[in-house]
Amino acid sequence: AALGTAPKARQPIPWKLILSSRQMWTVAAMYFCYGYCLNMFLVWYPKYLESARGYTLKEMGFFASLPLAAGVIGDICGGVFSDLIIHKTGRIKFARQSVAIVGFLLAAICIPLAIHEPDRYLSAALFGGAVFGMELVVGNAWAVTLDIGGSFAGSCSAVMNTFGNIGGAIIATVTGFIVKAYGWDAAFYVVAAL
Repeated sequence: AALGTAPKARQPIPWKLILSSRQMWTVAAMYFCYGYCLNMFLVWYPKYLESARGYTLKEMGFFASLPLAAGVIGDICGGVFSDLIIHKTGRIKFARQSVAIVGFLLAAICIPLAIHEPDRYLSAALFGGAVFGMELVVGNAWAVTLDIGGSFAGSCSAVMNTFGNIGGAIIATVTGFIVKAYGWDAAFYVVAAL
């Protein structure tokens, strides 16, 4: 606060309103799926490359980084594409939803193709397409919390991010059980379904 002025009184967070919002729960569920799927590539993908594809440690370093590099491009493109749609149509909700839906559909299509592709470079490109698609969603997800949360966007972001982290925590354990019982393909099918 400036010298000689009293700080503004903080408004209480309307948790009841936030937690009763259908939009908030939709965004939280979406981010749960995103957190689960992203952590497949952060936590399990190198192990998959080693045990299912027989890659050496040196090869794993290269091939495991390709999808994540594609994800960086997806992060940037998600915001750019959404902004372009907003400027063309003036429809914020449509822009956010369409980019997110296309991103998740791209991931859902690329993952099954990638696990069945024998060529390691084409498989890596398809996994890259999947992570690119998932990352198209991220900027839009955080923007949606601003759209629906207004001055309480931080609280809405916290709810969304909590569910994303729950998804990420669940995959850390669940994938081991899925792989042991049903194999790597099944673990990736769960990611594609989410």
